[in-house]
Amino acid sequence: MKMVKTLALIGAIALLPLSAHAADDKEKWEHKAVADKPQVVLNPAKAYIVVQADYVVVPQFMKRPNADEAAKHAAKRAEELAKEREKWTKKHAAWEKDMATLAKAPSSVKRPTEPQEPTEANFSWPRYEQVHAVYLGPQNRFAKGEGGKSTYLHEVEPGEYVFYGNAMAAGVGGICACLGTVAFKAEAGKVTSLGQFRMPWVDGLRGPKEQRAKTSLDLPEGVTTMAFVPTAFSDSRIPADMVVPARFTPVDRMPNWFGLEVDRVMPIEGVMRYERDKVVDLTVAAALATP
Repeated sequence: MKMVKTLALIGAIALLPLSAHAADDKEKWEHKAVADKPQVVLNPAKAYIVVQADYVVVPQFMKRPNADEAAKHAAKRAEELAKEREKWTKKHAAWEKDMATLAKAPSSVKRPTEPQEPTEANFSWPRYEQVHAVYLGPQNRFAKGEGGKSTYLHEVEPGEYVFYGNAMAAGVGGICACLGTVAFKAEAGKVTSLGQFRMPWVDGLRGPKEQRAKTSLDLPEGVTTMAFVPTAFSDSRIPADMVVPARFTPVDRMPNWFGLEVDRVMPIEGVMRYERDKVVDLTVAAALATP
């Protein structure tokens, strides 16, 4: 019963929309789940991400900008900051006029608050990643199996993506992989398989009652709440030569933009491990060892 409630909560949270400014009014940020149909047609200009799980999950990914996208995003921020400064200039002039009028008024007369000047430091504008988020699940599964096994296939724009956490939307609930996570490239015309996404805390609910962790904070030392396990993916509807395993790279830290519980992804062989709170990159050593 506890497991059912946990998964139901995950599903309910994930249906909430992500609240953020548009990255660029002219940009069309498009992504969608691939439906479970007898025949599937994939767009060679798009990239695809596939995740498998033994239960319903809601992994969240964020697209990282390339140099051109980062420049455009910075230009858009500068444009919006200039607009806010223009508004502030007018408001501040009106404030100065009011203060001049009230200069000889008794101190008991309330003075208007001085408008805050928008600056590079205090101007609130979301990062590129925040407005390029992708949720897989909990609905729209591409394939279903016995015991709640799920496969999610999602169409995205080609580029580099970082795993941000599980079951997060609108800053409500979920866990952020802020203390150690992974990134990967999703190439056009390819289905990038992330393997199996596991949640050790949920897995623990299946064990003997006396051994179950009451919360995610009660997991054994060294065990975190999120893990990617290499697993082959195949489906008769997807050409085998389109499927490629994700080439993960370590990401040391991510900002906790939504004020969530923080954790990190379990170590991945050949990709990363941890030395206390430090992420150790194993991909460099692996590359040097390759003939």
